[in-house]
Amino acid sequence: MRMPFPKKWLIIALILLVIALPLLLRAKSANAGKPVQAQTVALQAIRPTILASGTLAYRTEVALTAEVTAKVTEILVAEGDDVAAGQLLLRLDPESYRNAIEREAAGQEQNRIGIERQNVALELRRKQFERTEKLFKAGMVDKSRFDEDRNQLQLADVELKASREALKRAEAVLADAREQLSKTEVRAPIKGRVVALPIKVGETAIPSTMSLAGAQLMTIADTSAIQAELKVDEGDIAKIVVGQRVDIFAAAYPEQALQGRVEKIALAPTVENQARAYKVTVQLQAPAELKLRSGMSCRAEIFLSDGSKQLAVPVEAIISEDKDGKRTERSVVLLQAGQARKVAVQIGISDDRWQEVRSGVKAGDMVVTGPSQTLRELKDGDKLSQAEAEDKDGKDVAP
Repeated sequence: MRMPFPKKWLIIALILLVIALPLLLRAKSANAGKPVQAQTVALQAIRPTILASGTLAYRTEVALTAEVTAKVTEILVAEGDDVAAGQLLLRLDPESYRNAIEREAAGQEQNRIGIERQNVALELRRKQFERTEKLFKAGMVDKSRFDEDRNQLQLADVELKASREALKRAEAVLADAREQLSKTEVRAPIKGRVVALPIKVGETAIPSTMSLAGAQLMTIADTSAIQAELKVDEGDIAKIVVGQRVDIFAAAYPEQALQGRVEKIALAPTVENQARAYKVTVQLQAPAELKLRSGMSCRAEIFLSDGSKQLAVPVEAIISEDKDGKRTERSVVLLQAGQARKVAVQIGISDDRWQEVRSGVKAGDMVVTGPSQTLRELKDGDKLSQAEAEDKDGKDVAP
């Protein structure tokens, strides 16, 4: 007959198991090393970018303003109409300028009549002087009479020259009056589309570059070509060069990247609220089906490299340490034979994911990427075990 197992021994065995199990697990964990995530050093495509914002603008856009002051009498186009270069767009009241032409034409005719009269008077003075000269040589008139007739001839000649100059002036004034009259008809300077038409019939157009009522007549643009005008902070402008690739995201199409290239970089900054920025113009290649308009806000990613592959590690693998407040030392921790080995590295360009490493590691090395707190506490010789990492979607990936 089997003897029953004493209950007290069962209880003692369970207590010993509870005490021993954590000790055994801790010993096993110590032998296995600290769990870390690691990744192989390899060539990666690095695309560092600068973020900027701005607006879209038609590549060719002309704002028409009045060159003379007059009331708008007729508008021959509507907003959205396509126009040809030289096409008549609107008329201003020409009455006052026609009156000016008539007035100046009458003055010009008076000058011509005056010149004819002075030509006759000059010829008369010349003949009179010729007779006086003969008589003076014959001793029949005195010297004072001779001098007087000569002076009268010279004076008539000067008055004729003055009248001829006055005629030139009158002709110039008349030409200016005719030019002013021609400016009462506003024509399209380019082929394009009317994108803005703020003026109305009956309003008075005024020649001004300021934002005054009547100063702007209409805006014509070539809507087939559009560009982006970005504001780049002064701290980043030195990294921008002509020809760099840019992805533009218009407010109306926030998920669609419009590819472009940097075309122009302003030499002088614009100052807003004591912040300095430089205007960067980007030439866009926009699909025709997109309804892009001038003035739309946009954001931009300006790529600083061509995306060629460089030896790189994840950015989270880089450890930065301040040395004496004068320099920053950067390093990574390598996983070699289950142990940590910290090495100094020289870095290059980087993007949101990858950091170029120019020296200190080679392709195929295993570099520790996390956890971040563990990474900063590691020392040379620490035992490590490679744990499963999580990708950006939160899924486990193989070490």
